[in-house]
Amino acid sequence: MPKVPAVLDYDGLRLLQLLVSRLARIRPNDPRTFISYKEVHDALGLQQEGPTFGESLKHQGLNSLAEWSATTAKPGITGLIIDKSTLRPGEGYFKLFGKTSEDFDWWRTEIEKARSFRWEPYLSGEPLASELKDEPQWSSEELRAAVVTYLEMQRFDRAGVPFTKKRYYEALSEKFGRSAKSFEYRMQNISYVMALMGRDWLSGMKPAGHVGANVATQIEQLIAEEEGLQLIPVVAFEMAVRENMKKKGLTLPKGNQSPDVITTEASQFKRDASVKAWVLNKANGICECCGRSAPFKGTDGLPYLEVHHVQKLAEKGTDMTSNAVAVCPNCHRELHYGGQAKQLVEQLYQSIERLRRG
Repeated sequence: MPKVPAVLDYDGLRLLQLLVSRLARIRPNDPRTFISYKEVHDALGLQQEGPTFGESLKHQGLNSLAEWSATTAKPGITGLIIDKSTLRPGEGYFKLFGKTSEDFDWWRTEIEKARSFRWEPYLSGEPLASELKDEPQWSSEELRAAVVTYLEMQRFDRAGVPFTKKRYYEALSEKFGRSAKSFEYRMQNISYVMALMGRDWLSGMKPAGHVGANVATQIEQLIAEEEGLQLIPVVAFEMAVRENMKKKGLTLPKGNQSPDVITTEASQFKRDASVKAWVLNKANGICECCGRSAPFKGTDGLPYLEVHHVQKLAEKGTDMTSNAVAVCPNCHRELHYGGQAKQLVEQLYQSIERLRRG
């Protein structure tokens, strides 16, 4: 068996997180409570990339998680994934652990072990950063290629065009001689920069903040260049804020009595006032995200709500009522910066009939 890293790759990690989240509702003696290959695809937003969902999942996290579990002597948690017609895992699961498909008692025991095992230390993707720390510094060409690739995958994702992230990583690895895993983690760094910018990040590419401020600001600049937008830098400042918040015993800062002024050129989208007015009237003072009343009235006496473009204008979203919602300030910030922003967006699409995906 080839050497398997002590830390899971991204697809394997996502699958592990899903399976651990399901353990509480699993009954080891009742495979009907287990999860099917298709249900995994649906839960993780995966596309079918093979003749069956089982084959598809093999190269989208199943093989890496199964091999990692066997190599590092963890319980065989992938046994939770079954074919609902046979109510058992594929033969590869048993074979990997040196068992036969008739070893039902062993299978049940592995599931019981998985339920009682302490998985928490293995559920974070942060250790990936420690594996990358000794790699040579990234060149501007490599960073640009990563950003260009990320933005292309994001366009495909929004358009519903099938693609395989792993193939992109492998192509970049072949071109630059750096591991595919390094590029995978760099994509998560780009998601982190996108999040700091208040931008939407690529589905399935969870932000990873273990990135230096210098690289992060380069990524921010490259995103602006590739999108043809004027840059209003925010990433360096937001990262500095987070670093200061981590300091123990942070003393009262002196601040600046006369802050310096930085002059920048900025592009602004020309919006249709009638679209904003229509959306606000339609909401009638109720946030279309949380369902609560506007938190206060403005100086004009009107309930204060803000209009949010579900697919942001910077991401080629339309300025139309089919892409705009009226939300309270709290929900508006969460839609831009929240860890659950993607789930909120999906809720908006499900609950507001006028919305149309771009």
